[in-house]
Amino acid sequence: MRRYLSSSHKLALIFLVFGITYVLFSDYFTRLLAHGNADIVTRLQSYKGIVFMIVAAFLIYIFSKRFNATIDKANRDQEEALRRYNMLGMATNDAVWDLNLKTGECFTNRTLQEIFGYTADELSDNNTWWTNNLHPDDKQRVISTIDAKLRGGGTVWQDEYRFRCKDGNFKTVFDRGFIMRDKHGVPYRLIGAMQDVTEQRQLQQQLVDEQLRHKNELTQGVINAQEAERKKLGEELHDNINQLLGVVKLYIDHAQTDPSIKHEMLQKSSEYLLQVIQEIRNLSKSLIPPTLNDIGLLESIQDLGSTIEETRHIKVDIDSADFSEHRLPMHKQLMVYRIIQEQLNNVLKHSNADHVTIHLSNPDRVVKLVVQDNGKGFNLQKNKGGGSGLNNIRNRLEAFNGTMQIDSAPGKGCTLAVAFEA
Repeated sequence: MRRYLSSSHKLALIFLVFGITYVLFSDYFTRLLAHGNADIVTRLQSYKGIVFMIVAAFLIYIFSKRFNATIDKANRDQEEALRRYNMLGMATNDAVWDLNLKTGECFTNRTLQEIFGYTADELSDNNTWWTNNLHPDDKQRVISTIDAKLRGGGTVWQDEYRFRCKDGNFKTVFDRGFIMRDKHGVPYRLIGAMQDVTEQRQLQQQLVDEQLRHKNELTQGVINAQEAERKKLGEELHDNINQLLGVVKLYIDHAQTDPSIKHEMLQKSSEYLLQVIQEIRNLSKSLIPPTLNDIGLLESIQDLGSTIEETRHIKVDIDSADFSEHRLPMHKQLMVYRIIQEQLNNVLKHSNADHVTIHLSNPDRVVKLVVQDNGKGFNLQKNKGGGSGLNNIRNRLEAFNGTMQIDSAPGKGCTLAVAFEA
């Protein structure tokens, strides 16, 4: 390792070399000039001392001036480096710290004081102040990781922990330090920066909580949809099929007790049984997923519209000129069918409409579905949720990150607009 002499050592060495050289050469020339004359030697010795002092003073002045210039430049460079270091510490949002492991002294920038609310005087013993304000649940872990890095020869340490502010509250910080070691590997300095990540961690936790809440709401929505389907099935069985079967039983009982009207009663029973069969068929079609693999999505939608036109006398127009069902996965085709089915049920139950238009397109990678009716509509301000039917549609779309918009007003019908990626 290359070593450099200090300025004082250099000056002493120069003076020593000059003194020895001067003494040797001046004695030689004195003997040469005096030719053995003692008086001349005495006078020359006096002159030699004076000359030595003058030359030595001149040399000391010249070299000390050069050394002082070098020292002044080094001091200016050091001051400039310290000034830049302080300016960087003030400019950054990080709490910069610099710990001397041998002396225990620690430098901190003003940001650290601002983050935690402590004054510079309170940070005089920075290392003790830091360890005392670590969160009790984090203290042992954090100190252990630092000690392990210092003993294990590591050069970078980082950790996230909670730290007490002056007001008693704790902030979450991300701390990262660099370990400086001497040639023997002994650590002598630790430099790092602390970042206040309290807000980020709070936002992350809020996001996790929101995702969990949304998941729970979605699950509850699915449960509600299932309960609504069960309720609908029970109502259909009770209000329609059960009543029809009750009438059939009544006719059969009359046929058994009165042979004169037996044929008429059996004929009516047969007609009601056909109605029961048709009701069960319609109910099954609404509950069992359509065989999209066999007849396709568009044909299934057209079949659904035809059934409504035949049974409820509502005109259903389907515009699918810009739609290609082959570009849509099967599970999303089923979702489209269920959304249309759900909205048509809403129209039949609530709208009193006589005309429904279905627009379906996917020119790009976005599927767009619009179901519009000319019914009585409703007040969006009073019915923000839109009922269980629209909530079922909304829950289906959220599973695929889709969007839904409702446009309605009293006397102006209702328009449902749906969009999602194919």
